[in-house]
Amino acid sequence: MAKTQGWLQIFSGTAPAGAVHVQLAVTSDPDIGQYVSDGGGRSLYRFDKDTATPPTSTCAGQCATTWPPLTVARGQSVFAVGVDPQLVGFIERGDGSCQITIEGRPVYYFSKDKLPGDLLGQGVGGTWFAVTPNGGKALPK
Repeated sequence: MAKTQGWLQIFSGTAPAGAVHVQLAVTSDPDIGQYVSDGGGRSLYRFDKDTATPPTSTCAGQCATTWPPLTVARGQSVFAVGVDPQLVGFIERGDGSCQITIEGRPVYYFSKDKLPGDLLGQGVGGTWFAVTPNGGKALPK
Protein backbone atom coordinates (compact mmCIF):
# COMPACT_ATOMS: atom_id res chain seq x y z
CA MET A 1 0.00 0.00 0.00
CA ALA A 2 1.38 3.38 -1.00
CA LYS A 3 -1.22 5.75 0.45
CA THR A 4 -4.47 5.93 2.38
CA GLN A 5 -7.03 8.72 1.99
CA GLY A 6 -9.83 8.28 4.48
CA TRP A 7 -11.17 4.76 3.88
CA LEU A 8 -9.53 4.41 0.44
CA GLN A 9 -6.34 2.39 0.07
CA ILE A 10 -4.18 3.25 -2.94
CA PHE A 11 -1.55 0.81 -4.20
CA SER A 12 1.25 0.96 -6.72
CA GLY A 13 0.93 -1.89 -9.20
CA THR A 14 -1.68 -4.16 -10.72
CA ALA A 15 -4.85 -5.23 -8.94
CA PRO A 16 -4.94 -8.92 -7.95
CA ALA A 17 -6.68 -11.22 -10.45
CA GLY A 18 -10.41 -11.43 -9.85
CA ALA A 19 -10.43 -8.41 -7.54
CA VAL A 20 -13.05 -5.72 -8.06
CA HIS A 21 -10.90 -2.63 -7.71
CA VAL A 22 -10.17 0.48 -9.74
CA GLN A 23 -7.10 0.08 -11.96
CA LEU A 24 -5.26 3.07 -13.42
CA ALA A 25 -2.68 2.59 -16.15
CA VAL A 26 -0.71 4.73 -18.58
CA THR A 27 -1.47 4.49 -22.28
CA SER A 28 0.41 6.13 -25.13
CA ASP A 29 -1.03 7.77 -28.24
CA PRO A 30 1.11 9.02 -31.15
CA ASP A 31 -0.78 12.34 -31.29
CA ILE A 32 -0.91 13.30 -27.61
CA GLY A 33 1.65 11.11 -25.86
CA GLN A 34 0.96 9.50 -22.49
CA TYR A 35 -2.42 9.62 -20.78
CA VAL A 36 -4.25 7.66 -18.10
CA SER A 37 -6.73 4.89 -18.82
CA ASP A 38 -8.60 2.42 -16.65
CA GLY A 39 -7.81 -1.28 -16.36
CA GLY A 40 -9.84 -2.00 -19.51
CA GLY A 41 -7.96 0.59 -21.56
CA ARG A 42 -10.76 3.19 -21.54
CA SER A 43 -9.45 6.75 -21.71
CA LEU A 44 -9.83 9.11 -18.76
CA TYR A 45 -10.33 12.86 -19.02
CA ARG A 46 -10.09 16.02 -16.95
CA PHE A 47 -12.32 19.10 -17.20
CA ASP A 48 -10.80 22.57 -17.22
CA LYS A 49 -13.78 24.00 -15.28
CA ASP A 50 -12.99 21.73 -12.30
CA THR A 51 -10.47 22.84 -9.70
CA ALA A 52 -7.58 20.92 -8.18
CA THR A 53 -7.18 23.13 -5.09
CA PRO A 54 -9.48 22.32 -3.49
CA PRO A 55 -10.39 19.27 -5.60
CA THR A 56 -13.87 20.05 -6.95
CA SER A 57 -16.06 18.62 -9.70
CA THR A 58 -18.34 21.03 -11.57
CA CYS A 59 -19.78 18.31 -13.84
CA ALA A 60 -23.18 17.06 -12.64
CA GLY A 61 -26.59 16.26 -14.15
CA GLN A 62 -26.50 15.99 -17.95
CA CYS A 63 -22.78 16.75 -17.92
CA ALA A 64 -22.15 13.66 -15.77
CA THR A 65 -24.27 11.58 -18.15
CA THR A 66 -22.06 12.59 -21.08
CA TRP A 67 -18.89 12.54 -18.94
CA PRO A 68 -19.41 9.79 -16.32
CA PRO A 69 -17.07 10.18 -13.35
CA LEU A 70 -14.63 7.39 -12.51
CA THR A 71 -15.90 6.36 -9.09
CA VAL A 72 -14.73 4.07 -6.33
CA ALA A 73 -16.94 2.42 -3.70
CA ARG A 74 -16.20 1.56 -0.11
CA GLY A 75 -14.49 -1.81 0.01
CA GLN A 76 -12.66 -1.16 -3.24
CA SER A 77 -9.05 -0.01 -3.58
CA VAL A 78 -7.19 1.80 -6.35
CA PHE A 79 -4.17 0.29 -8.06
CA ALA A 80 -1.95 2.51 -10.20
CA VAL A 81 0.62 1.48 -12.82
CA GLY A 82 2.62 4.38 -14.26
CA VAL A 83 0.75 6.90 -12.11
CA ASP A 84 2.35 7.99 -8.83
CA PRO A 85 -0.07 6.68 -6.17
CA GLN A 86 0.72 9.77 -4.08
CA LEU A 87 -1.12 11.81 -6.75
CA VAL A 88 -4.26 9.64 -6.61
CA GLY A 89 -7.16 10.45 -4.31
CA PHE A 90 -10.92 10.98 -4.33
CA ILE A 91 -13.59 13.57 -3.70
CA GLU A 92 -17.14 13.08 -2.57
CA ARG A 93 -19.61 14.22 -5.23
CA GLY A 94 -22.92 15.92 -4.55
CA ASP A 95 -24.74 12.60 -5.06
CA GLY A 96 -22.59 10.91 -2.39
CA SER A 97 -20.46 8.87 -4.81
CA CYS A 98 -16.67 9.08 -4.58
CA GLN A 99 -14.79 10.21 -7.69
CA ILE A 100 -11.14 9.42 -8.36
CA THR A 101 -8.76 12.37 -8.69
CA ILE A 102 -5.24 12.64 -10.07
CA GLU A 103 -3.23 15.53 -8.58
CA GLY A 104 -6.55 16.88 -7.29
CA ARG A 105 -8.23 16.80 -10.71
CA PRO A 106 -11.44 14.72 -10.89
CA VAL A 107 -11.32 12.22 -13.76
CA TYR A 108 -14.08 11.13 -16.13
CA TYR A 109 -14.96 8.85 -19.01
CA PHE A 110 -16.52 10.13 -22.26
CA SER A 111 -19.79 8.39 -23.12
CA LYS A 112 -18.97 8.28 -26.86
CA ASP A 113 -15.73 6.35 -26.29
CA LYS A 114 -16.72 2.72 -26.91
CA LEU A 115 -13.43 0.87 -27.42
CA PRO A 116 -10.17 0.77 -25.47
CA GLY A 117 -7.96 3.58 -26.74
CA ASP A 118 -10.82 5.71 -28.09
CA LEU A 119 -10.06 9.40 -27.52
CA LEU A 120 -13.23 10.97 -28.92
CA GLY A 121 -13.45 13.32 -25.92
CA GLN A 122 -10.02 14.84 -26.52
CA GLY A 123 -10.35 18.64 -26.86
CA VAL A 124 -14.17 18.68 -26.75
CA GLY A 125 -15.37 22.24 -26.15
CA GLY A 126 -11.78 23.31 -25.60
CA THR A 127 -12.20 22.19 -21.96
CA TRP A 128 -11.98 18.37 -21.94
CA PHE A 129 -8.61 16.66 -22.30
CA ALA A 130 -7.16 13.23 -21.69
CA VAL A 131 -5.50 13.35 -18.28
CA THR A 132 -1.74 12.82 -18.08
CA PRO A 133 -0.12 10.69 -15.35
CA ASN A 134 0.66 13.87 -13.38
CA GLY A 135 -2.89 15.26 -13.63
CA GLY A 136 -2.16 17.63 -16.51
CA LYS A 137 -3.92 17.78 -19.83
CA ALA A 138 -2.63 15.81 -22.79
CA LEU A 139 -2.08 18.15 -25.71
CA PRO A 140 -1.21 17.47 -29.35
CA LYS A 141 2.47 17.05 -29.96
